[in-house]
Amino acid sequence: MPIRPRTPPRARSELLRHWTLWVWFAGAVFLSVGGVCLWRSGRWLVHEDAFDHVKWALVLAGESRDCERTDAAIRLFQEGKVDTLILSGCRIFKNRYQSEFMSEYAVQQGVPRERVFEFRQDTYSTQQEARQLVRQFRLQNLDTVLVVTSSFHTARTRRIFRKLAQGYPVVLLASADYHLYDPNAWWSNRESRKLWFNEWIKTFFTAYELWSEKPELGKAEYQGLTPDPSATSAGFAMPAAAVEKASHATADSAARAAAEKPTGKDAPKEGAGDSLKAERRGIEGTDSTRVRKDSAQGASKDTLGAEGTRTGEAVRTGMETQRTENQRTESKATPAATATPASTVSAREAAKETEAKKAPAHAAKKPTASGSKTQPKHEEKKPEKSKKKS
Repeated sequence: MPIRPRTPPRARSELLRHWTLWVWFAGAVFLSVGGVCLWRSGRWLVHEDAFDHVKWALVLAGESRDCERTDAAIRLFQEGKVDTLILSGCRIFKNRYQSEFMSEYAVQQGVPRERVFEFRQDTYSTQQEARQLVRQFRLQNLDTVLVVTSSFHTARTRRIFRKLAQGYPVVLLASADYHLYDPNAWWSNRESRKLWFNEWIKTFFTAYELWSEKPELGKAEYQGLTPDPSATSAGFAMPAAAVEKASHATADSAARAAAEKPTGKDAPKEGAGDSLKAERRGIEGTDSTRVRKDSAQGASKDTLGAEGTRTGEAVRTGMETQRTENQRTESKATPAATATPASTVSAREAAKETEAKKAPAHAAKKPTASGSKTQPKHEEKKPEKSKKKS
């Protein structure tokens, strides 16, 4: 076997120095590129779309105590770039939703109440919220929606909505500046570093979930806006449960009124007497009072619909109290209504007695079977007098 010549020590040191230089160069390039990417990574979380005017603006849930998202939406409304605000909020305490406080704040800042809508939901992620919102937008036939959220949340929100909506509706993004997060210097404070780290972790998990997630195909599976944009009347609409209770209450009152009115044989006849006329007047009076009460109840319901209901629970309790008041008023009005059948029966009996008294006189006037005419009354009474004399 041929013997390989050994590399002299000087050549080995030069080769080692050569590879060391290349490693240091690659490390420097990697660190420089990585540093630039790390510096720009705070800006990569922010995305904004250019637009001139959009009819609907959606404020996502997760508002901070500084209300930077709602302030950004109000600013766009005051500038005339959006016409209507949809405030999405989760349940924060029992039956209170964050969207209630957001809507009150928007109205205080000068946004008309009829231009503010609430979307109450109980989701735990932006992806679940986006799925419900896409269904709602398709139910209301909204073609373009502007989503307003925090600056560090815009890029991930854009991926989620565009994956689920698939262009229907068209989703645009507007960022709201958060004073604790600086996209160009995210390392400047502890809160900013924490937001940067959490958002990048969520971005990686969202990318994995969206890779296996199917687009949203539902159109009319969820109804959560308050009031309903399709309603013709302005102001806050009542929740579905309250509307259903109100319809049941009106149906029950109508059924009771129909049951209390006498029909058929029990109905009073015309010309039955002054007592029947007085009873009829009493019935008309009770009916008029009932009509006034029903109109007052309808006016109260209209005012309730115009002023707006803050929570479904408050409306539910109001309907319950209204129903109890209706029952009390009807229980007070029942004696006058229940007294009518007895009076009609007495009047009917009196009419029958008068007819029975008049029956012999009519029978005397009728001709006999042999065709003989009836004798006058004074001639018929003569034989009786003769019998008495005898």
